[in-house]
Amino acid sequence: MIFYEGQLMVLWRFSDLILLLFTGVLIQNILFLLFAAGHRFLEKKLSMCDIRRLMKLVLWYALILLPAVAGIVMFKATYTKFGPVSKWIGKGGESEHPLIYMNLESFSSRTAYGNHWIFLVILCVWIVGILVKGMAPSLRTRRVLKKLKRTKVAQPDLALTGIVRRLEKELGIKRGVEMIESPLLSVPFVTGWFRSRLYFPSQIRDEVERELLLCHELTHCRCWDGFYRRLLFLLGDLYWFNPFMHLFANYFVEVSEMACDEEVLEKCSSQEKKLYAKLLVSFETGEDFLRSAAALTGHAESGLERRLKNMKKKETKRSRRSVMLVTAVVLSMCPLATVSAASGVSVLQDRIIKMTFPNFEEEMNGIQNTLTEEVDYEDLGETRELGIHLGARGASIDTTLNGTGAVVIETKTLKKGDEIFFSVGGDKATDKFRVGWKDSSGKTISVTSTYGEIFHTFTIPKDDTYILFIQGTSSGTVHVTGRVSLK
Repeated sequence: MIFYEGQLMVLWRFSDLILLLFTGVLIQNILFLLFAAGHRFLEKKLSMCDIRRLMKLVLWYALILLPAVAGIVMFKATYTKFGPVSKWIGKGGESEHPLIYMNLESFSSRTAYGNHWIFLVILCVWIVGILVKGMAPSLRTRRVLKKLKRTKVAQPDLALTGIVRRLEKELGIKRGVEMIESPLLSVPFVTGWFRSRLYFPSQIRDEVERELLLCHELTHCRCWDGFYRRLLFLLGDLYWFNPFMHLFANYFVEVSEMACDEEVLEKCSSQEKKLYAKLLVSFETGEDFLRSAAALTGHAESGLERRLKNMKKKETKRSRRSVMLVTAVVLSMCPLATVSAASGVSVLQDRIIKMTFPNFEEEMNGIQNTLTEEVDYEDLGETRELGIHLGARGASIDTTLNGTGAVVIETKTLKKGDEIFFSVGGDKATDKFRVGWKDSSGKTISVTSTYGEIFHTFTIPKDDTYILFIQGTSSGTVHVTGRVSLK
């Protein structure tokens, strides 16, 4: 939608929103499949920390830039710039209006089905899915966290708190992490959007074990992994029907765990590395009431073997240049995939409509062109210019009729035998309005809507300049959408 001279011109409808939604999912899946296909190559060329940073950049792109870029590409594929400004002659003299040129056809620009109830139902199902799929896990997580807060240790371990504060300084964590000790836990984990909260098992007393585990969890805090995990879960809720989104989220959790393992073990002795591996195995095989809330911890049994293998892998030196090159190649795929997929979907929609709409239009001409044409010489009264250029492909209409005021679609010179096809409808079956033309002599030919719709073809009787109009026939307000075609 745009604003022009204080009036809101709505160009996109439910069909465009649904198509943008599924186009976004298609692009996301392309990016995620590229990650899945090339993850072995990435893991050879990059460290887990580098892959984690790369996935965070891709996540921000998928969340913000992807829908914006796809929307712009799809909009421009249907509507080009608003211009050049052209002169239109109305009852009030000459006035300037922007021309809207259509490159490709869409359901909203070519047919009267842009706001069809099917698209509205799909949109409602998507929203209901977000509420069901997103709210249920969130409520379950809140219940678990509230239970942990109620059962936390009343007197915190001062030695444990001292280790946390020391590690915060060493890792450069400026904002203090809230500590919660609970006897119900066997696995430590971190949660929180902007303020990190660390949950730690109160039964772990060995100082070396504590330091290893706390260093791992605080590394998550320093890298904002909890924030990004929640962001991924939010995207998973928005695109609940896309299984590849959940696979990408699981891979990010796996990579973030291995990245923290690498940072923790970088300065550890061989004995500490063995102890760390034993702790991981004991956590995965132990029983814990958080098994149903694995999203909190990020510990998945299927990822244990990969974490242990990654810990055994010998670290190789990677040049900064090669890391930057691989990152640049991966990130360049994001806009390329977006533009290509969005353009391809627009072309596909154009071909579908060109194959189906002409048949639809001919069918409407043959079956519905039974409305009685009324002749009068009355003045149209107060008129408003719609400012539409009725080209070879016709034009879309989206306007509101106030009372019996008329909206002039276009003042156009036509030849004898030309046909003007109206395919327009109101929002309700009770809406009343008429469409037609008025020639230079003041003669008006029009038809009135039935059940809130008009499908009618006017045949021009002589060469002349005609005013094509839509007019309300009641005192109420009527919203009319549809299409006018010239043959």
